[in-house]
Amino acid sequence: MRERSPTASPAFSLIELLIVVSVIALLLSMLAGSLRRARDAAKFAVCASNLRQLCTGVYLYAEDNDGFIPRGPDADHPFDFAAAPFGTNQIWIGEATASSHPRRHTGLGLLLKTVAPVPQIFFCPGDDSSDQVKELPRVNTEFDAYSSYFYRHLDMLPESAASGRLGRLGVNVVDGNRVPVEALALDRNTFGPAEYGMRRANHKARRAQVLYRDGSVQRFNNAGGGLSLGPEWFADFPHSVAAALDQLFINADFAFRSGHPAAAPRVATAAGKPVEMGSP
Repeated sequence: MRERSPTASPAFSLIELLIVVSVIALLLSMLAGSLRRARDAAKFAVCASNLRQLCTGVYLYAEDNDGFIPRGPDADHPFDFAAAPFGTNQIWIGEATASSHPRRHTGLGLLLKTVAPVPQIFFCPGDDSSDQVKELPRVNTEFDAYSSYFYRHLDMLPESAASGRLGRLGVNVVDGNRVPVEALALDRNTFGPAEYGMRRANHKARRAQVLYRDGSVQRFNNAGGGLSLGPEWFADFPHSVAAALDQLFINADFAFRSGHPAAAPRVATAAGKPVEMGSP
């Protein structure tokens, strides 16, 4: 019988092999989790940088326009939604809507036309749609174009500040609570009908970033949906969405100091009922 060489390496047992495979799998899962968190953190950082650059653009625009923030053309009729002063992520008015102002920049799109001709800053890297690829080529065409961020426009400005002067945006009184106007823009998270392109989210809507007029960008837990438009707000589109946008910006204003957007006081609708924001 042949004797085993004393210099030969002993073979691994099946149990040892299983342990080695398990350790490698564990290390790979930990690495994958770390890489995913690093990638998400990078997207949040770029998104925050975009919002700060947009804030700089708003201030530069205001300096060139007697202190007024960017705003679209005045609405000519009740259904001229593209030109209405609601919060919006629209940057270009094409010819497909009922607007009386076709082929015009609107909202943040006025920055694209003037002081911030850098298309990338209008789109969040955490946007789950193909906005930057699809929307940018639509500018200067017959099609509407939208960015990744809701812009306040003249939405929920008190009567004393309705004209939109950056230095005097005023204070809203909501359900007896004073809520200073602070938010300029925020991540767009909407959960309307997908077939109409209304189901889009930044950072999977789990967290949302808000740009404030002091130039700061704050990130909030959005588990309660306080910074999202849930599917219930698209049942009576566009009227219900207009009310939800009012509440959205009040939530963002309230969170500036409280840190809790979902705890904001409720805005009453035209029917006298409070607006309730829910998670998607």
